[in-house]
Amino acid sequence: MFSASIIDVHGTPVELRRAGEGLPLLYLHGGGGDSEWIPLLDRLAEDFTVYHPSHPGFGDSGGLEHISGMEDMVLHYVDVIAAVGLKRVPLRVAGSSFGGWIAAELTHRYPNVVHRLVLVAAAGLHLEEAPIAEMFGVEPAELAQRLFYDQAHPLAVAIRSITDPSLLPEAMLLRQFKAMEALAKVAWNPYFHNPKLERRLDRITAPTLVLWGREDRLIPLAHGQRYAARIPHARLEIVEHCGHMAVLEKPDEIYDAISDFCAEGALA
Repeated sequence: MFSASIIDVHGTPVELRRAGEGLPLLYLHGGGGDSEWIPLLDRLAEDFTVYHPSHPGFGDSGGLEHISGMEDMVLHYVDVIAAVGLKRVPLRVAGSSFGGWIAAELTHRYPNVVHRLVLVAAAGLHLEEAPIAEMFGVEPAELAQRLFYDQAHPLAVAIRSITDPSLLPEAMLLRQFKAMEALAKVAWNPYFHNPKLERRLDRITAPTLVLWGREDRLIPLAHGQRYAARIPHARLEIVEHCGHMAVLEKPDEIYDAISDFCAEGALA
């Protein structure tokens, strides 16, 4: 069971969930689905102390007014890491989708902060031959197709069932609106990438694991291949029969990969 609290980071309230004992693992969530505590994190908490903060504008975290781009988001997480006492420990960082982009930016800018890096279907790159699909303003059925290989997954079914968002509870609508606003401030223009990121990936010194669903229809597998090719000491593992939301669709496979990789070099 995780504990939840609001911590103060230079006057900004940050919603933080924590569980487990052992090596610290910072999990940076995507734009939805894993912004709440998910079963994968329960599994990881058996091996690590898992820290799961909500990004500015997500959940009960504030500070969105101070975020105008990825640089602000990275600096925010440098402050979060310091606030929870993880600045001088061998920190593992795992990020999914939007959170993977943040993790990559954090690691190339502050290579001494991150001991091991895991990118799961990370945004952040632009490939002319394999563009990231549209996610804003997409019909629910199409969005479900882009996020999940298994259309029988409960969240895929729930997404397809949303024919009239106004019928959703007001509190849920407000949280979704805030999350979309936060995403748009960082990822709207340019769309879900930083044109400078690819040429900076060779600054990452941490061993890196890149995990990708073979059938990802939102951020194609080519992005995972490019990350693995550009980051020194990186390796790519492909998850079969899996779409973009690998952390929800294939939690056992993702747990095994992250746990084994992040346990390597435990005493380093």
